[in-house]
Amino acid sequence: MTLLEKLEEARADLEKIVTAVEAGEEVTEEEMEQAMDAVKTAQKNVDNADEAQKLIKSLETPKEEKADKEVKEMPRSIGENFVEHIKSMNVGKRFDVSAPAFKAATDIQTSPSGAVDFATTFDKNVVEAARTPLVVRDLFGAETISGSTLVYLVEGAIQGAPAVTAEGNEKPQVHFADPTPKTVSLAKIACHIKESDEYINDYPFLASAINGRLLYELGLVEQNKLVTDLLATSGIQAETGWAASTTAAQLADLILDAAMKVQQNSGFPADAILINPADWYSLRIAKDGENRYYGGGFFGTQAVADVWGIPVCVTTAVTAGKIVVGAFKTCASVVQNGGVSVEAVNTNEDDFVKNLMTIRAEERLALAVRRPAGFCHITKASS
Repeated sequence: MTLLEKLEEARADLEKIVTAVEAGEEVTEEEMEQAMDAVKTAQKNVDNADEAQKLIKSLETPKEEKADKEVKEMPRSIGENFVEHIKSMNVGKRFDVSAPAFKAATDIQTSPSGAVDFATTFDKNVVEAARTPLVVRDLFGAETISGSTLVYLVEGAIQGAPAVTAEGNEKPQVHFADPTPKTVSLAKIACHIKESDEYINDYPFLASAINGRLLYELGLVEQNKLVTDLLATSGIQAETGWAASTTAAQLADLILDAAMKVQQNSGFPADAILINPADWYSLRIAKDGENRYYGGGFFGTQAVADVWGIPVCVTTAVTAGKIVVGAFKTCASVVQNGGVSVEAVNTNEDDFVKNLMTIRAEERLALAVRRPAGFCHITKASS
């Protein structure tokens, strides 16, 4: 007997009892309660069965949908995140896609010209040009704001000083001068690339194009801007004495002097050194009077590049003849509004009639140098 049949039987028994009561026949309370309980139990069983069926149906997801869902929940990069938005939108002939996170600017990535033998395996991966490591941003602290401008206060100079005083004597006063407001405005960094719109469904290539080329170009501009803004900040310290005749050992001494200035005047130890590859090369190959490398021979086991125990960041973001020593993490931070956004459209200019799409990436950020004394640059004097 099914649950519905049991429910109908319990209802019929209850109706018989109700009819008997109305006819004046004798019915005990126990019989009435048993009949009512039987109806309630049968109804509850039917309701539970309905809920169970709905639950099972909700869990029945096709394998393809489950795989898509797993990818959507864990995008591993901005490019993959953008691709997932395209999948969910079911892009057609015309599209305008917006998702949150190298060639010349006019170049377009299309299939290479020339006939391809069907027996030949064609690798669509592009052999990328040399890439400058994007390492500068990670040296700084990080902040997020919702607006476009940040105003922060720099503590004023201290006036007076505590002192040891005898009982009953006047105690010295300590006063901090009014703080100075500093303002930084977020700048927008953006770039775009053009691709054949046939790649809109080639998800691996599309993700790699965004991650490997578009975001790299964006990050390269970002890195150069951060260094430029840092060196343009008022209050950055300077160490002099780097001349054309300066030896590697003397330059190492100047680096240590700059690190000491950073710690003495900011209160924080230097945590990184920015140096151009050419200058790092000159330091690395320097030898002492007995023709031994200062930094160990070329079979050395030095895992991390450093000078005086301070990690060295070798980058072309600083020009040759310029070295920056600083307490990057504690004395300055990259301020950003949101993250990197990626958008694509095929209705830009004449993209639609040429079967092209324009993919744009952009971000808004600024560098807030809260303690300029936490940085010191060493500049080589022109000969």
